[in-house]
Amino acid sequence: MTLRPNLFDLSRYVSLRRLCWAAIGVLITLGILALGSRSPLWADTADVNPPETASASFWVEADAGTTWHIFGLEIVGKVMGSQTNGAYSVVISNTPPEGGPPLHVHEHEDELFYILKGTYEFRFGDETVVANPGDLVNLPAHIPHTFRNIGSEPGMAMNTMTPGGFEQFFAEIDQLPKDQPLDRRQVAAIASRYGLQFLPESL
Repeated sequence: MTLRPNLFDLSRYVSLRRLCWAAIGVLITLGILALGSRSPLWADTADVNPPETASASFWVEADAGTTWHIFGLEIVGKVMGSQTNGAYSVVISNTPPEGGPPLHVHEHEDELFYILKGTYEFRFGDETVVANPGDLVNLPAHIPHTFRNIGSEPGMAMNTMTPGGFEQFFAEIDQLPKDQPLDRRQVAAIASRYGLQFLPESL
């Protein structure tokens, strides 16, 4: 006698098996969701460390900016570090003939100078270069440097500082009395707060 499989029973077996696997899948998913909702690690990541927001786009008009007068230079802040999440800041330095800052070194900022007008002499480390309009001079942090307008006309240079924020040093120095010589100790104290050091031949 030949036994034939009961197709109804086989079909019911397959259906029950699928139903069991589906139920297991649902339980696993619910468990993961419940664990995730209570996880301190996930909660801290979402609440304490939100994604950093990129700086917004902006434009600066030709005559806009904050002006400071220090060391015989007129410095115009065009882009502040607060506008770039501290990534960089940009200033325009207007330098009279023979004008320029004292020899100094930055602990934090890299500087990029783009000459817009005039002829400048840059000294950095053991090197001296003459820079004309269109030239770029890159000065990394920790390298002593200075520049001087060696032309007969006022010069102009765009200075990008990375990271931003050093423009606050200009703002503080600009607040010092202008009807008397700068107090070296006061200037040095302000400079130290911004990681700036003037070298012996300066001031």
